[in-house]
Amino acid sequence: MPVLCALSGCIKNDLPYPTLVAEVTSMEVENASAVTITSASKSISIKLEEVADIHNVNIKSVKFKHDITSCEPGLAGIHDLSSSKKFTLTTYQDYTWMVVATQHIERYFTVKGQIGEPIIDEANRRVVITVSPDVDLEQVTITSMKLGPKDISKYNINSSEPQDLSEGLDVYVSYSGKIELWQIFAIVSETTVEMKSISPWTGCCWLTASGIEGNECGFLWRTKNGQEWQEATGVTQEGGIFKVCLDGLEPLTQYECLAYCGEDRTEICEFTTEEARQLPNCGFETFSNAESNVYKSWYDPLSSSPELKNKWWDSGNVGSTTLGEDYCIALPDLMEKKSGNASACCVSRYVVVKFAAGNTFCGSFDHLVGTSGGVIHFGRPWTLRPRAVRLWAKYECGTIDVVDTYPAERPVKEGDPDMCSMIFALGDWDYKKYGGDPESPVMVNTTDKSTLFNPDAEAVIAFGSFYSDKSTDGWVQLEIPLEYRSLERRPTYIVVSFASSSLGDYFTGSSKSKLWIDDIELIY
Repeated sequence: MPVLCALSGCIKNDLPYPTLVAEVTSMEVENASAVTITSASKSISIKLEEVADIHNVNIKSVKFKHDITSCEPGLAGIHDLSSSKKFTLTTYQDYTWMVVATQHIERYFTVKGQIGEPIIDEANRRVVITVSPDVDLEQVTITSMKLGPKDISKYNINSSEPQDLSEGLDVYVSYSGKIELWQIFAIVSETTVEMKSISPWTGCCWLTASGIEGNECGFLWRTKNGQEWQEATGVTQEGGIFKVCLDGLEPLTQYECLAYCGEDRTEICEFTTEEARQLPNCGFETFSNAESNVYKSWYDPLSSSPELKNKWWDSGNVGSTTLGEDYCIALPDLMEKKSGNASACCVSRYVVVKFAAGNTFCGSFDHLVGTSGGVIHFGRPWTLRPRAVRLWAKYECGTIDVVDTYPAERPVKEGDPDMCSMIFALGDWDYKKYGGDPESPVMVNTTDKSTLFNPDAEAVIAFGSFYSDKSTDGWVQLEIPLEYRSLERRPTYIVVSFASSSLGDYFTGSSKSKLWIDDIELIY
């Protein structure tokens, strides 16, 4: 017994604790329109509805990746998220997560005889309105008012009665047990119409001007030094702001325009449209073995064209062909094409231990992550603003025969039809924030689903996509519109991606699916 005691006293537990990275997998928040969990940055972004009290946010439930995870302070419960809040998640190690809540409250205040849009200063709770010279500031008619959250805000004034704005107007807004003082000021304008912005693209130009609400407002335009003015059609007006898109313009051409309100006109303004440029190698006619002897790349260092000498398009071939050319997932097809010498053929395959979707994209394949996936950098520099993409495609849709994982919103099973995808996006991604490099700013790590391309990211300016789970009857022409979220922001990059199996990032799809792409054309 003494011997056993002595031996037991010498035993040490030097085994290291396992590494289990603490992650939040889901979160339910009361009065939240969206909850975005980003494991890579260990952050949670909550978008609150207007009716929510950002000082008392109720996190109703939380789920963690590992059952042993604890949190200090507890994530579930009531929290003041008026500023970002840190939480420490603990498994065998500690991990700091950040929770950030944002809340947008739509606010407006308009009056009869208003010119242009009001200035709404949320920080100082001030509204400045510009009105025409014939408005009596002691008898101002309010046409619309909303300064607090919808449905729950109450005001100290009756907006249906004329208000005295000659010395400013105090408006008290009460909601969620608090009262805010807003001050309303009116400025009399010396002019009734003003050109606010001119945004020329390649084949169109967006014009915005301010005028008197209720008056006849519009735009005139012509080529520079042209003889006859043309009336702009399709003018829309909201309050004192009116807008139009001049369509059917020629690239790299000078034009003149002016805005009018009633009998008043602005000075003549000039603008020049942008160039109409197409994507490099948009018919996939140029390819070579510059990178490898076992697969073709979409460029040729010996080409006489400068834009074809360097890589613009890439694929996952560098990862899939480590075992040989039989596992190539993107290749030129000299037999099946719409025009020219070749098309791009994306072929989904099962590559020994993983399913690989056929793909072609603008950017670069960075590196493999063991046998689990790969890291890709999406995007190429681009500043022009096409309004749609036209292309020819052919699809052979296979039946899903490999299921690894899938997103919660799109459950699939073996036997379901596969689905191809085509994605187009324009944006101003900062590569330092999105993990890529200056040439291809958006990093996607297929082993970390939180890094998958997000069309709703803040940097996305325009987006368009096409998905299909049906085979085509030969070649079909598609035209995919691009939806712009801002008409003023200029993109710095374009993202284009084709895949014969849209769930390839989840290693799910059909090893029989093939997608051909040819003759991509940007429509301006």
